[in-house]
Amino acid sequence: MNETTGQNPDDGAVRVRRLFRYLKRYWFWLALAPAAMLLETAMDLMQPALMSDIVDVGVRELRPEIVRATGWRMLLCACLGALGGMACTYVSSRAATGFGNDLRKALFARVQRFSFAQTDRFTAGSLTTRLTNDVMTMQFVVVMLTRMLLRSPFLLVGSVVLVLRTDWRLALPLVLSAPLLAWIVVHWMRRMMPLFAQGQKRTDELSSEMQEALEGVRVVKAFAVEPRMEERFAARNGALAETGLRSGLLGATLGPALQLVQQVALAAIVMIAAREASAGLVKVGQIAAIVNYATQVMMSLVMLSFQSMHISRAMISARRLAEVVGTEPEIRDGPRAAPPPDAAVEWRGVSFSYPGAAGDPVLRGIDLRVAPGEHVAIVGGTGSGKTTLLSLVPRFYDATAGAVLVGGVDVRDYGLGALRGAMGIVLQNPRLFTGTIAENVRWGRADASDEDVRRALRVAQAEAFVDAFPDGPATSVAQGGTTLSGGQRQRLAIARALLRRPAVLLLDDATSALDGATERALRAALRAEMAGTTVLTVAQRVDSIRDADRIVVLDGGAVAGVGTHAELLASCATYREIVDSQSTDPRDDALAEAGKEVR
Repeated sequence: MNETTGQNPDDGAVRVRRLFRYLKRYWFWLALAPAAMLLETAMDLMQPALMSDIVDVGVRELRPEIVRATGWRMLLCACLGALGGMACTYVSSRAATGFGNDLRKALFARVQRFSFAQTDRFTAGSLTTRLTNDVMTMQFVVVMLTRMLLRSPFLLVGSVVLVLRTDWRLALPLVLSAPLLAWIVVHWMRRMMPLFAQGQKRTDELSSEMQEALEGVRVVKAFAVEPRMEERFAARNGALAETGLRSGLLGATLGPALQLVQQVALAAIVMIAAREASAGLVKVGQIAAIVNYATQVMMSLVMLSFQSMHISRAMISARRLAEVVGTEPEIRDGPRAAPPPDAAVEWRGVSFSYPGAAGDPVLRGIDLRVAPGEHVAIVGGTGSGKTTLLSLVPRFYDATAGAVLVGGVDVRDYGLGALRGAMGIVLQNPRLFTGTIAENVRWGRADASDEDVRRALRVAQAEAFVDAFPDGPATSVAQGGTTLSGGQRQRLAIARALLRRPAVLLLDDATSALDGATERALRAALRAEMAGTTVLTVAQRVDSIRDADRIVVLDGGAVAGVGTHAELLASCATYREIVDSQSTDPRDDALAEAGKEVR
């Protein structure tokens, strides 16, 4: 079982083959590449034979016209070979680039459909390296397969055939050395494959470490723990370097071993050729051609061995990409394409546990119904399941048991676009994107007019601070919204959610960074402007939810009470504890009064 995807790897080869379906669009270019490469190889194979004619006929027989004519033929062959090489490189690069582009888009689209749990299992760092480094590796291997990997065997076979045609005895060293060269390459690949896989894994870890450090740079600086982060990064970087060193040391043995076999075989050929030349069985020009062909054979074998290294690395990348392509999204579209008929939200016997989590369920036996247009607040202690309860409504996760309904329909029956399109969602940590303020708000509805954006900013109590910027809504926002305060980011996220005029508005602790006056103004504006919208609010502060139509109290993943603020104070001990924990100490009140008297 694969630790990342949770899938059985038996069908891994099938998933790897699925990657190459993205090459189908480029079959024309892939077909042209071998043809152009064959032209280049044929021209290369002709050069030693032409040189042999120059030596044995033109020079030995003192026939300058043969030298000139053959020289022009060699020049023509060189030009045609260069043309074929350039054409092969162009068409193979075009196919590889298109393949990489399509594969990267398909992978990104697949990742976008992953559930939160699946994204967490892969990790953002790993997915980043897969969509960049691994795809680039696959692009490179496509170029290599359509050019070098075909060129080397053809050059090898052509050279051996031409040597055999000249003198079969001279081909013996080549034939005898081939099994030894093959054994060296296979043995080397078996040892390198695990190192390549380990290197990719450690690259993922280093990428995740860097991403975490950059995203949390403000916390790092606030606690002055830069040396600690440098130590953590150095540990990851050192592990990657150690794997690279082991790969490099092992790789350093391949070239010399192959070259040793090559030089021994070449020396044997020269010795045999010298003996046959002294007996008059072979001419000097033929010996030069044979040595040239033997060199091409050996270089082809060396190139094949090094290409095997890239293929080994590409096999690891292909498996990693196939894991993404072969992982079906856990949260899938239902058959219902129409949006919810109304804004009622209901939990029926809902229980939930996070995938792979041990211990008790996060939610247990939740039965709750929220009427259309009702404003309901959800409170509870840390870890009571507030955010989880809200996350089940847009299907960020699916209930382990029971059902969540919107508009009287199980959310699993909706298409995700239809379900989430009817909702406005503000998460605990609102995320803004690189662009302008207006562009960030328009994530809620791309075709919104400037007036619609203004209205959403006004309701979210963001219009005043936005207009204070010199460029107003056209003000640029840094990645993640780091140039804005926490309260400003929250209000822009709320405006983004309001812009789509949602039937259901989900606010997950979305006003925690706002001051009391701004929060009260926001709640009043929501009441006035969003009539008919069902509002579900997760909150920590009791003061922010006193005016809710109902308050749901969670305790240990179960509903401990439901009612208005006054009703819960009278009937729910858990709610009273929450209220008491946030109440001002009477001694503080007394001190405040004493201070007033003094003043």
